[in-house]
Amino acid sequence: MEEELNHFSHEEHPLILSRLWKKHDGELDQKLVICYGCQKQISDSTAYCCFHCDFFLQKRCAELPPKITHPIHPQHPLILHRQPTNSSHGCMCDLCGQKGWKFFIYKCNLCHFELDVSCATLDWEIKLECHDHPVIEQRSATFHCNACCMVGEDSSYLCTVCPFWIHKRCALLPVTVQHKDHNHPLLLAYSVPSEHRSFRQYCPVCHGKIHRHYWVYYCGPCRYFVHIKCIMISQNTKQKNEDDKYSISEGELDLEDQCATKKNVVKLPSSHAAQELISHLLNKADESSSSSGELKAEEKIFIEEHQHPVILSKREQIQDENNGTKEEAITLVCDWCIEPISLSDPHYSCVECGYYVHFTCYKLPSELQITKHPEHPLLLRYEANAVGHFVCNACQRQSNGEFYECDRDSCELRFCIKCASASMIPNVVHAAHKHLLTQYGSSDPTKCNACGTKSDGFVFACKYCHFYLDYECALLPPATKQRWDKHPLILVYPPYFDHPEEFYCVLCEEEINPNTWMYHCRDCDYSLHPWCIPQIKLFRDLKFGRSLLVDDHPHNLTHVTEARYKWVNSYIVMEKK
Repeated sequence: MEEELNHFSHEEHPLILSRLWKKHDGELDQKLVICYGCQKQISDSTAYCCFHCDFFLQKRCAELPPKITHPIHPQHPLILHRQPTNSSHGCMCDLCGQKGWKFFIYKCNLCHFELDVSCATLDWEIKLECHDHPVIEQRSATFHCNACCMVGEDSSYLCTVCPFWIHKRCALLPVTVQHKDHNHPLLLAYSVPSEHRSFRQYCPVCHGKIHRHYWVYYCGPCRYFVHIKCIMISQNTKQKNEDDKYSISEGELDLEDQCATKKNVVKLPSSHAAQELISHLLNKADESSSSSGELKAEEKIFIEEHQHPVILSKREQIQDENNGTKEEAITLVCDWCIEPISLSDPHYSCVECGYYVHFTCYKLPSELQITKHPEHPLLLRYEANAVGHFVCNACQRQSNGEFYECDRDSCELRFCIKCASASMIPNVVHAAHKHLLTQYGSSDPTKCNACGTKSDGFVFACKYCHFYLDYECALLPPATKQRWDKHPLILVYPPYFDHPEEFYCVLCEEEINPNTWMYHCRDCDYSLHPWCIPQIKLFRDLKFGRSLLVDDHPHNLTHVTEARYKWVNSYIVMEKK
């Protein structure tokens, strides 16, 4: 079977196709013979040999084409060489990274791109379910992954036709996973499904944006979307990447432990948020002073903006004049914080004028230095303008209560006492988030996770993840009511489980973004935007029934509710009393 081959790799002698295996007692005996071209043991029974020089080539290497086009370097042909140009040190294969290779290589003479013969001849093309074209495996390189949207060095797959390039670990992700924070399996999608693109989606793990054209795990009925990188991190709790700003610190405490280690932590939402905040502020001031503790309560006091003395009251049920002898609980509203006075709240009252003040509000300091405005102190004031109400620079709400004001003309800052007190509280916890929230330390605008709008500075933030709450949303009440429904409307937060239908606001009739907060009646299954509910958005910090005299009218004017007069161009209507 002798067959001669004149091969460029061994020009001294022709190579003879010879049998390497011999029979001994009916059994085949294979010699250990290494192919010069690929440096692998020859497994075939025959090979091209020069026994005089002990030079051997397996048939596959001996019959290699002198020129190829490789998918990893399609721009130029690769030429077969007996050995690298620098034969003493060898070369490094540009595909597998092997260094010191001194034998057959395919090389681009223009780019000096080199592949060892094994990498050059291997069928590198792979078909993935996630892509239409074949891909080839790449050695570790730094690139931007088209699956997880992260830049990093890792093994990867590169498309031979288009610029598709993904991590190998992303390509091997399971089609379904179970996540600890969700009670349904999550499906892998190669982009956000079109039916879920009405609103931008946010990952509940890191609170970052879900990019529509990258891979995502999701639950369709719950509109629950999670970054694949967050799934990979959460499924490997031992993995810690300090450069990844979304990862959670190993020393992170659970929420109860965090609260136990922090003082002045306010729990939200609260039906009496103003009193919670003011009480913590007064307690904090008391701790920093030399006073013994309990605030002294005078039985009768004079308040500058009120014409009569006010009396310390301990009864909350007053005679309803419109109901004869029937006595029922009447809602008393504090004229300072515009919050209802509960049964347990001591307060000062002038029943003749319907003027009421929480005892804690009366004890507020006349001057306050807040961290959000460190340049000047704020002074406690009343009646900002001729119509008796002002706009708070923190929550952007109209109010006719007391406020703190910077009296410098260049500042023109006013804060309702609720927001001024909130700015002095270092830590809060909110039912919508699993971590402790602290004061946002920057004046740069940031997006509120509750309403989706930009907020400037007056924000609570989570130091572990991208979760921000502006003051307006953080101080929303936990429940409210509508006059046509006997059930309470509960403040609810995403993700909304087991509700595949879209949410529509029954007042504005627009679809509600499922990534924002809403008020929802579970019994009747209807929802409302918080800003569409008048007593939440417009009336919450206004006390109606209060009278005042303005320069342009000879009679007293009274704040009235929408039940009697419609709003005119978004302004509060006042009537002659």
